[in-house]
Amino acid sequence: MRAVVFTDSPRKILGLPYFRGRGTQDLETRPRRELKKALPSLEMAPLVYVDVGGLPEAEHARILSLISASPRVRFCILDPTGQVSDVAAVFHAGAVDYLGKRIVSARPTAKRRGALQSYARRLGKGFDEPAPALDLPASATDGWNDIKPGTEHAFAFLFIEVDDEEEMKKRYEHENLTAALGTFRDFVERIAVQYGGRLWMWSRFGGLVLFPLHERAPHATLCGLRILLSSIFYDCEHSILPGRLSFRMALSVGRTVYNPSDTGKIISDAVNSIFHLGRRYTRPAQFVLTSEAYELVPAPLREFFLPSGSFEGRRIHRLLRPSVGVREAGA
Repeated sequence: MRAVVFTDSPRKILGLPYFRGRGTQDLETRPRRELKKALPSLEMAPLVYVDVGGLPEAEHARILSLISASPRVRFCILDPTGQVSDVAAVFHAGAVDYLGKRIVSARPTAKRRGALQSYARRLGKGFDEPAPALDLPASATDGWNDIKPGTEHAFAFLFIEVDDEEEMKKRYEHENLTAALGTFRDFVERIAVQYGGRLWMWSRFGGLVLFPLHERAPHATLCGLRILLSSIFYDCEHSILPGRLSFRMALSVGRTVYNPSDTGKIISDAVNSIFHLGRRYTRPAQFVLTSEAYELVPAPLREFFLPSGSFEGRRIHRLLRPSVGVREAGA
């Protein structure tokens, strides 16, 4: 079970028997000073621990008041030195667990984990269940060979769009910008076709890459990662713009009627949703996935995608990534 721990003593906390042996893919530590700012994005985090060790009693009350203002956060108070005098107040504030001095000195048991999940459900803070099936075909299809224009099919939608559109329009001549964005389109398409994707609803600054969704194939996720990792070579070898080209990506799954060219009359909640996610939620240079799309991520890569809150009722994951694809200042 993943957890986020707010503490100013990460080494000490990670060395406690209760947490010992858990890798960074299961346990993320952050400074306590970041708690207030991070709260809005923690509503969909599986478990949030707040270390109150070394803090005065008045600070305990302030932290409880702060977190209780976000009732959907599944939070636990971590008290390794036994300083909390009123444990009941912790639960009255909405905590799902309390780890005192004795508890953190032993490894958690399956019985205790089960009790924690049951209590969280009773509070209306149940842990996330696996994403529901998307009503996909029982057997694999032959990719695009089974996609009939004018009929509805299940797809993975990879949204890609260049950042700073308005600024780029001011900075570059129309013809030069059109040529530069054309090289980016070609770059995306070259990679997309290797993973069975097709560009769709593409404008100058970006659009969608469609992947026929058969079984739980990871093609769309791997395509997004390949585009991201290859972008530095694109910047060096193909881009005619100075510096690095910044772009954002978002991945979701859903159903839509497919037409290869006449897309203006297509009405699809899934298409509207991915454009909203890409343009209203995703920040420059980010790669985000809905919880359903997260199911397409190969298991060895899942540790690199962190819970990132929710949008339009869907849980969102964000790729933890190096600063690749960010336009250099003054370029």
